[in-house]
Amino acid sequence: MGDHDDDVPVAKRRRRLCVQVQPAGAGAAAAGIPEDIVEEIILRLPVKSVLRFRSVCKSWRAMVADPCFARLQLRHSTATERRRHPPSMLVLPWWGWRPQRQQMQGTIGFFRYPGHGAAAELAHVRAWWSPTSHAAAADWELPLQCNGLVLVFSMEKSLSSSLMFVCNPATKKLAVVPPGTPDAHGNQSVGFGADESTGKIDMKVVRCFARSDESVGCEVFSLGSPAWRPVADSPCPVRAGAASPCILGAIYWITTAAPTPGMLRFDVRREVFDYFPSPPCVHHDGTSPATATLTELSGNKLCYAHVVAGHTVELWTMAAASATDDGPRWSRHCAVELWRPTQLVVPFADDRHGGIFFNLDLAVIDRYDTQRQVVERVVDMNKEMTYFHSRDKQYYINRGFRWMHHVIQYRESLVSVKAN
Repeated sequence: MGDHDDDVPVAKRRRRLCVQVQPAGAGAAAAGIPEDIVEEIILRLPVKSVLRFRSVCKSWRAMVADPCFARLQLRHSTATERRRHPPSMLVLPWWGWRPQRQQMQGTIGFFRYPGHGAAAELAHVRAWWSPTSHAAAADWELPLQCNGLVLVFSMEKSLSSSLMFVCNPATKKLAVVPPGTPDAHGNQSVGFGADESTGKIDMKVVRCFARSDESVGCEVFSLGSPAWRPVADSPCPVRAGAASPCILGAIYWITTAAPTPGMLRFDVRREVFDYFPSPPCVHHDGTSPATATLTELSGNKLCYAHVVAGHTVELWTMAAASATDDGPRWSRHCAVELWRPTQLVVPFADDRHGGIFFNLDLAVIDRYDTQRQVVERVVDMNKEMTYFHSRDKQYYINRGFRWMHHVIQYRESLVSVKAN
């Protein structure tokens, strides 16, 4: 196929789909349905239904299995999500316990949440264990989402190069990422992005790690490949644990020590770093505040958020497309007065009415109404949220354990956790 075959509907590359209809007590009858019509219908279905319809006939199975269909479905899902209010979310509650001295065990779940109410439904769950005696072995960092795939990883020093996996909650497929180069300090920084320049979807995990000589190495793992491969070093250390969104084929990082500008951008296609202008609020020495975090907002906007005083959070935005222009294009988006001081504030989504959703202390979802300039409580994920296996079966969560809840904006896709 050519580089642009992903722009052509799957149906255009076949003749017609003939669906055989056989009513009970009647002879065989055939009804010809144009495959492009079938494709348009299936593209609008939830992924769970699409996967079930693969068993209807060989032609449908072939259609859904075609990588081009997955790309078409992703485009449709992305367009649908932009119109959704509020946006779809994925809540990931996690916890761990120590049944033996040298072992940690636990579970991390993927729950669909519609952005309102107090009910979340299980999409997938992952049990884990690790042979370590460190109490923080289950310290999962903020998951990274790209094209419907979710990258989950731990920041625990002894596990930082091994506890990492990619999951597609919609298809319930999971791939464990192999261990990378050991990190000298356990402060690896991870990014997750896609290179679609060839017409395919090449999903890449990017990992920065410290060497014993304090230099910062970088390596890339393409989903479906056997191992990590080294790329050009990062010009300076990047902050571990901070979100690193991928927008328009580039991953953005906050640096910990650098000449101004204090941010880096990694080109997923060319696999190289370059400095990126930071917002005016960044300290003059080029070091970003410890409370700063990055996220993506609608319209391919990069958002820089940090706590300025007490319980005030300031948000700056910049159109990622303007990154190639001369000079910064940052603008102060808003300042949000929260209910109370918090230790961790993570903006993770916005809606088409301008509302911005925050995860506070890995426990509460709030929404800031930019028009009325008020903060609204959405749900307390510890005390108010009810988790379900399905619509009529509740998922058991032991409230006696200390649960943490990551939340990310999410859209379903058929993108594979292997090569696409």
